[in-house]
Amino acid sequence: MEKWDIKSNVFATDEENAKLMMVINDIVEETDRLIPFGPPLGFKSLELVNDLVSGPAFYWPLGHDYYKIALNVSDLNYNQIAFQFSQELCRIYCDPRMRSWLIQLLSHLYALYAIDMLGAKWEKNPPNNELKDYWYNFDSYKSNLLGAAFSKVDIVKYQVANEWVKYQVNKLRQKNNVNRGKLLIIAYELLPMFKENPESWQILPYVGKCSMPPPPIDPKEIVENRDAIPNFEKLLEILPQNLKAFGNKFYEKIGAIEHI
Repeated sequence: MEKWDIKSNVFATDEENAKLMMVINDIVEETDRLIPFGPPLGFKSLELVNDLVSGPAFYWPLGHDYYKIALNVSDLNYNQIAFQFSQELCRIYCDPRMRSWLIQLLSHLYALYAIDMLGAKWEKNPPNNELKDYWYNFDSYKSNLLGAAFSKVDIVKYQVANEWVKYQVNKLRQKNNVNRGKLLIIAYELLPMFKENPESWQILPYVGKCSMPPPPIDPKEIVENRDAIPNFEKLLEILPQNLKAFGNKFYEKIGAIEHI
């Protein structure tokens, strides 16, 4: 990758790490296509490790010249690797110094998008003959995740009124405990509008900037993970003109427009 210098230390062997990078490179390439101007803190060296205790996670480095992502995988599971990596990569594109329920939601959303993207790409152009039939596993992995999430939630009455997403987002705004299963379902409900508007992913680098409290102005100023609240009014205000229509549509879908 020209923009990224990625080093994988996830597995013990070079062969396994090289195979893992097939997924990583596809996700990074697609992200560069969708958001060509890059993350708010810039392109840096990126190190991948495995952490069976704390991962998946973004490790904030001691210096500001690299990123570090920990996966949590016991074997070469391309589905799991893709889902975990794309979530943490999304954090980098929002601003890894910030943490909010909106960033968590977008991370789930981008992970679902990445899984669909890889399935479609590998069906048409698999990385090698060994993986020529693997594309179907991406869809199966996504279905299993969503099946587990939907099985624990009764959304029938809210689906009828098309209010479930707004109801759940309002609970997130009230700082209730974040339920990852519900986040995944909300992300799934939002995914079609992002697929219909590929430029929509360019809102990610603006999300961290619109946090309360805001991130440091200087991108070289490193702080610990900062818990924040999304500022919907500010986000809509600073979005470039070509993204404002989508911003309004997104806000309407999640019920945020009424809080501006």
